[in-house]
Amino acid sequence: MYNEKLIEEGIVKESKDGIATIVISDSENCKECTAKLYCKPGNSNERSLAVKDNLGVTTGDRVRVSINGSQILRVSFLIYGIPLILLLAGLFTGMLFFQIHKELYSTIFAVGLVSIYIVIFRLIDKKRNSHLQSYPEIVSVSDRKL
Repeated sequence: MYNEKLIEEGIVKESKDGIATIVISDSENCKECTAKLYCKPGNSNERSLAVKDNLGVTTGDRVRVSINGSQILRVSFLIYGIPLILLLAGLFTGMLFFQIHKELYSTIFAVGLVSIYIVIFRLIDKKRNSHLQSYPEIVSVSDRKL
């Protein structure tokens, strides 16, 4: 999974500020795909994907998009792994330190830790604009609209 590259084809819906929205038709593979973090459900039979537009595509272009397995793992860990670790650490730490209403205060402490992580994560992400690094990228344009 780490060295795997997922390749999808789609049609450019819009492109601006270095980010293109690609419409990818829904297939049977979508149910088991590990890149669901990147796809956003559109209408009933299509999904949209925001990608780095380093080739200057225009609306209607047919493109191939590449997603690295390492990106999927990294984003998954940041979104799910770290909050889970903080939640469990907060619960166990709270159970050790609180004497009265251990469960209640431990839960509040754990949720507070996760909330602080989310706020810090969002602030750093906006400040560094690092989300562009984790976007999938367009690898080729197979059909240009004229």
